[in-house]
Amino acid sequence: MKVEVTKQKPIDTAALAEKAQNSKEKEAYIQLEKTPAYRIGVGARANHQPPLSFFLEVVIALSGQGGEVDLQLMENVLQCLKALKARGYTLTYEDGNSISCESEPLEKPDAERREIEKLLKAANLTNP
Repeated sequence: MKVEVTKQKPIDTAALAEKAQNSKEKEAYIQLEKTPAYRIGVGARANHQPPLSFFLEVVIALSGQGGEVDLQLMENVLQCLKALKARGYTLTYEDGNSISCESEPLEKPDAERREIEKLLKAANLTNP
C-alpha cells in the first residue's frame, strides 16, 4: 500500500488554542494524519509557560501489520526515531508496538509538520 505525503491544509492554531483554553484539562489535540506506519497530531497546552504552547506528536509503529519481522522497516523506524531525537523530541513507549515522539513547545507547528513529513518520507515510512 502506497501512501503519498500530500500538501496539507494549514493547522488552525487559533481554534486549537481556544479549545485548549476552554477545556477542563487546559489541553487540546487533533489528529492530522494516520497511516499504518505512523500518525501525526498537534496539540495546544494553556497551562504551561509561556501561557500557551503548541506541540507536535508523531506516533510510530515499531512493526508492520503482519506477524513476520520486517528488518528493513525496523531500520527505517530507527533512522526516523534518531532524527526525531536529534530534533529535540521526547521519545516514550505508547503501547507494546509504538513509540510516541513529542516535540518541544513550538511557535509554528505548520513549519515543523512539513519538516516531519519530509523526515518520514526520507525514512521510507510513507510507503509501508
